[in-house]
Amino acid sequence: MTGFRTDLARLAEGADDFGAFAERAGKIAAELTGTLDSLGECWGADAIGQSFAAGHVRPSGEVLSGLTGLGAGFGGVGERFAETARTYREVEEGNRNALGAI
Repeated sequence: MTGFRTDLARLAEGADDFGAFAERAGKIAAELTGTLDSLGECWGADAIGQSFAAGHVRPSGEVLSGLTGLGAGFGGVGERFAETARTYREVEEGNRNALGAI
Protein backbone atom coordinates (compact mmCIF):
# COMPACT_ATOMS: atom_id res chain seq x y z
CA MET A 1 0.00 0.00 0.00
CA THR A 2 1.37 3.41 -0.96
CA GLY A 3 -0.99 5.48 1.16
CA PHE A 4 -2.22 7.24 -1.98
CA ARG A 5 -5.97 7.78 -2.07
CA THR A 6 -8.20 9.41 -4.64
CA ASP A 7 -11.46 11.15 -3.79
CA LEU A 8 -13.23 10.66 -7.11
CA ALA A 9 -16.31 12.67 -6.17
CA ARG A 10 -14.19 15.63 -5.12
CA LEU A 11 -12.02 15.36 -8.23
CA ALA A 12 -15.07 15.32 -10.51
CA GLU A 13 -16.67 18.20 -8.59
CA GLY A 14 -13.46 20.22 -8.83
CA ALA A 15 -13.29 19.54 -12.56
CA ASP A 16 -16.72 21.12 -12.97
CA ASP A 17 -15.50 24.31 -11.27
CA PHE A 18 -12.98 24.96 -14.04
CA GLY A 19 -15.76 25.74 -16.52
CA ALA A 20 -16.74 28.74 -14.40
CA PHE A 21 -13.08 29.75 -14.02
CA ALA A 22 -12.63 29.61 -17.80
CA GLU A 23 -15.74 31.71 -18.37
CA ARG A 24 -14.68 34.30 -15.82
CA ALA A 25 -11.14 34.52 -17.23
CA GLY A 26 -12.60 35.00 -20.71
CA LYS A 27 -14.84 37.83 -19.52
CA ILE A 28 -11.96 39.55 -17.72
CA ALA A 29 -9.73 39.29 -20.80
CA ALA A 30 -12.49 40.63 -23.07
CA GLU A 31 -13.22 43.55 -20.75
CA LEU A 32 -9.52 44.43 -20.44
CA THR A 33 -9.03 44.17 -24.21
CA GLY A 34 -12.03 46.42 -24.82
CA THR A 35 -10.80 49.01 -22.34
CA LEU A 36 -7.27 49.04 -23.75
CA ASP A 37 -8.57 49.24 -27.32
CA SER A 38 -10.78 52.19 -26.40
CA LEU A 39 -7.77 54.05 -24.97
CA GLY A 40 -5.66 53.59 -28.08
CA GLU A 41 -2.07 54.76 -28.12
CA CYS A 42 -2.46 57.02 -25.12
CA TRP A 43 1.27 57.42 -24.44
CA GLY A 44 1.62 60.07 -27.12
CA ALA A 45 3.73 60.68 -30.18
CA ASP A 46 6.49 62.72 -28.52
CA ALA A 47 9.94 61.28 -27.73
CA ILE A 48 8.98 60.29 -24.19
CA GLY A 49 5.80 58.58 -25.36
CA GLN A 50 7.63 56.72 -28.11
CA SER A 51 10.30 55.62 -25.64
CA PHE A 52 7.56 54.32 -23.35
CA ALA A 53 5.91 52.48 -26.25
CA ALA A 54 9.21 50.91 -27.32
CA GLY A 55 9.69 49.38 -23.88
CA HIS A 56 6.14 48.45 -22.93
CA VAL A 57 3.82 47.83 -25.88
CA ARG A 58 5.21 44.44 -26.92
CA PRO A 59 5.45 42.99 -23.38
CA SER A 60 1.96 44.21 -22.49
CA GLY A 61 0.62 42.62 -25.67
CA GLU A 62 2.25 39.33 -24.70
CA VAL A 63 0.65 39.49 -21.24
CA LEU A 64 -2.75 40.23 -22.77
CA SER A 65 -2.37 37.29 -25.16
CA GLY A 66 -1.51 35.03 -22.22
CA LEU A 67 -4.51 36.27 -20.29
CA THR A 68 -6.75 35.69 -23.29
CA GLY A 69 -5.53 32.08 -23.49
CA LEU A 70 -6.06 31.51 -19.79
CA GLY A 71 -9.74 30.65 -20.23
CA ALA A 72 -8.93 27.84 -22.64
CA GLY A 73 -6.23 26.64 -20.25
CA PHE A 74 -8.68 26.45 -17.37
CA GLY A 75 -11.12 24.56 -19.56
CA GLY A 76 -8.41 22.07 -20.51
CA VAL A 77 -7.45 21.47 -16.88
CA GLY A 78 -11.07 20.80 -15.98
CA GLU A 79 -11.41 18.34 -18.86
CA ARG A 80 -8.26 16.49 -17.78
CA PHE A 81 -9.47 16.29 -14.18
CA ALA A 82 -12.83 14.93 -15.33
CA GLU A 83 -11.12 12.36 -17.56
CA THR A 84 -8.84 11.32 -14.70
CA ALA A 85 -11.86 10.81 -12.44
CA ARG A 86 -13.60 8.71 -15.12
CA THR A 87 -10.48 6.60 -15.69
CA TYR A 88 -9.97 5.97 -11.96
CA ARG A 89 -13.63 5.05 -11.59
CA GLU A 90 -13.44 2.59 -14.52
CA VAL A 91 -10.25 0.98 -13.19
CA GLU A 92 -11.72 0.74 -9.71
CA GLU A 93 -14.88 -0.88 -11.06
CA GLY A 94 -12.85 -3.29 -13.18
CA ASN A 95 -10.75 -4.29 -10.18
CA ARG A 96 -13.86 -4.74 -8.06
CA ASN A 97 -15.42 -6.98 -10.73
CA ALA A 98 -12.21 -8.99 -11.11
CA LEU A 99 -11.94 -9.54 -7.38
CA GLY A 100 -15.62 -10.49 -7.17
CA ALA A 101 -15.09 -13.17 -9.80
CA ILE A 102 -12.44 -14.92 -7.71
